Amino acid sequence: MNLTELTYISKSHEQMGMLSLMTVLEGAIKWNQSHGITGVLFYENGYFCQLLEGDKQDILDVWDRIEGDARHIIVRKLDIKPIEKRRYPNWKLRFYGAEQIASQFKEMSSILDGMPEHDHELLQVMRTIVD
Repeated sequence: MNLTELTYISKSHEQMGMLSLMTVLEGAIKWNQSHGITGVLFYENGYFCQLLEGDKQDILDVWDRIEGDARHIIVRKLDIKPIEKRRYPNWKLRFYGAEQIASQFKEMSSILDGMPEHDHELLQVMRTIVD
C-alpha cells in the first residue's frame, strides 16, 4: 500500500448544528471505513480542519470529493505527503468539536481561523494528537 497523509482546512457556508455535523460525520465514517481511511477532524466556528491517512488513490479520491463539496466556501490543502505508518490506525474518523478543542487543544482555538499564516501551527497540533 502507498500510504499518504492529507491535511486541509475548509470553511462551511454556514454554522453547522450538532445534527448537521452528525450527518456529515456518519457519511464520512462510512466512506472512510469502506476505503481504509483513518484520521481526525476538528470543527469550530464554521471551520473544518482534517488529517486523513490511507492509500494514495483513496486519499486523492476523497480530496476530489471535498474540493467539489458545495457546502464549503473555502477549501485549502495544507499538506499531502507519503507516510511510513498511520498515526491513527484505529480512528475511522475521530471528531473534536469546539468544546473539546477549547478544553483539550487550547492552542488550536486561536489558530483554527483559515488564515494561511497559521497553517504550520495547525499541522503541528494535528500531528501531535495521540491515538
